[in-house]
Amino acid sequence: MRFDTRSLVLDVSSLAMGMNHGEFELPMKEVEWNIDEVEPEGKHGVLFLSLDLREGILTCSGRLDALFVTPCARCLRPAAFHVEEEIARTYSWKGPGDGGDYEAMISTGLVNLLDAVREAVILSVPGKPLCRPDCPGMEYGG
Repeated sequence: MRFDTRSLVLDVSSLAMGMNHGEFELPMKEVEWNIDEVEPEGKHGVLFLSLDLREGILTCSGRLDALFVTPCARCLRPAAFHVEEEIARTYSWKGPGDGGDYEAMISTGLVNLLDAVREAVILSVPGKPLCRPDCPGMEYGG
């Protein structure tokens, strides 16, 4: 399976018909996450993918094992969180509007999984991120 770990682009022509599985180490700081106030915590993360290719439809599921940081809701220090949401997307060469809930694959046979993985990260951001459970918040005065 050919998968670019920096752009998260999958070459569909490298897949066998039926189920395909892959595990990829991502260089977290090199991926263009572009998520406001969210950055990867470590150098590497692992993306686990299960891909089912059948008659012009690619069903993608998986998960990202990685840590990210966002500002603490109380003190603004970095608050780490683990990605917990599953990745799930279905792609079709026919594209949207063919009666299914699909995203279109581009004609070159490449599928960009970045949006699906980015969505899992965004959905994993805690509602009230804390750097630690007993964070006292901003300290004023001296």
